[in-house]
Amino acid sequence: MAISKRALRYFRKGTAMRAKTSYFVIFLLLASGLFAAKTTIKGFAPGAGNLKIRLYTYDDYISNREALLASADIDSTGHFTFVLSIYEKQVISGFFRIMDFTSREMYIPANKTYDLEFEPFDYKDPNRIHIPLLSTIQLQYKIKNADVKDINSLISSFNQEYSSFVIQASGINTSTSTYSVKRPPRHLVDSFVNAETAKYNSESNEFFKNYVAYSLAGIQLNFQSKSRTSLFDNYIYKKPILYDNVAYMDFFTSYFSDFIYRVSNHIQPYDIIQNVNMKVNLSGLVDSIGKDTMLRNEQLREAVLLLNIRDWYTSKTFRQDSLLKILDVYAVRTKFDIQGRIARNLKFMLTHFNSGNPAPSMNFVSLDGDVFNNDSLKEKYSYIMFFTTWSKPCLSELLVMNQLMDNWKDSIRFIAVSMDREPLKLFYFLDENKFSFPVYHFGGDWVMAENLGLLSYPHGMFIDKNGNLINYCMPDPSRGVIDVFKKYAGVKTVYDMPDVGH
Repeated sequence: MAISKRALRYFRKGTAMRAKTSYFVIFLLLASGLFAAKTTIKGFAPGAGNLKIRLYTYDDYISNREALLASADIDSTGHFTFVLSIYEKQVISGFFRIMDFTSREMYIPANKTYDLEFEPFDYKDPNRIHIPLLSTIQLQYKIKNADVKDINSLISSFNQEYSSFVIQASGINTSTSTYSVKRPPRHLVDSFVNAETAKYNSESNEFFKNYVAYSLAGIQLNFQSKSRTSLFDNYIYKKPILYDNVAYMDFFTSYFSDFIYRVSNHIQPYDIIQNVNMKVNLSGLVDSIGKDTMLRNEQLREAVLLLNIRDWYTSKTFRQDSLLKILDVYAVRTKFDIQGRIARNLKFMLTHFNSGNPAPSMNFVSLDGDVFNNDSLKEKYSYIMFFTTWSKPCLSELLVMNQLMDNWKDSIRFIAVSMDREPLKLFYFLDENKFSFPVYHFGGDWVMAENLGLLSYPHGMFIDKNGNLINYCMPDPSRGVIDVFKKYAGVKTVYDMPDVGH
């Protein structure tokens, strides 16, 4: 039995789009004649003096593309302020980042003032080894002035009840890293759903009421206490698509995941393959999907198609180039502007590091003040090695890279970029290790670091003479990079390769 990802989302754990606001939400609100009000977030982050704090949301919950809403300076005492324009009845689901440390979610309505206090944290520890993909660190904060009726208090209370029920009802043992899940009796699920619905029924905040309703719908779907038909009738049929409500979109994703090709009994798989792989025919594809009565509604049908395209992209059944062409055509033709935006976001998330696309924005500075940016990616191929000074494998690969430069320096530009938090670490590293190629530091630009999308080190990128990616994730210098160099820069002979005992 499957448990939705959100079912475990609120257990405390041990690539970003530059935008000023979440445009698809604002479009809806403007169309409804709603007006903006000021919401102020004042905060205190001990240990973060003179850094920046950034506020993000997800531009949509199908592509999961992050949008940077705002950035604020943290003063020397650790205090900061955000002032946001938020529309009537809008609730922004946001989260904070300081450097590359991320907080839990915060729900931000219009016309509010919040007073936040983060737990003390040593952001500037020069010896900290932090890889966000593997990290259990989450920035914790409290809202000092939130009463019991504030939407954050309400959602927090509901989430605790939600998670406690999932743990108890499914027999999850949270003290172990692995667990088995059992399906609870139907009457137990029904009792919980009825009790939570009654408890929060009198709340006036529409976002919160939908959050509760679709969270409970997700429990019924995952525990199979109600039929799919019943859930469709009660939660989807003739209901608006709540694009900006994470609980709705989690339920939507769970309900319609792989629906078109595998779940539906009314859609012919051959028709889907023919219209995607052979004909690349959006109109035929949409018509084929409409044979399922659940997808007769045009807007719902297209939203489900976008969700399924996201998952088809990594399937061997469908051609990726065909799926991308369909997204391009859909983004232009659809009459639903929100979903056109989702299609563009989805294509970006699926392809932005593909060969032929422009290299990510970069601006690196050496210890001597020399700058390397995208304008520097001209005339030669460029091989960029991102590394950290604390990593022995990084040092080993830098030594190999030094040897490679001797053979390809006429046609390939070699540079290395330190991603260490503290430039002083790089100073001492270069004092002990000498290289023929220039070495830069990322300069503490954490937005740039996010957009680079680096998940581990060392990480190599190979870029052509026009600044476009050839290979976003190159093999390590000691493990296959030569074959790529030969293909583009000609055959060279490498002698006396250093021993790279990782």
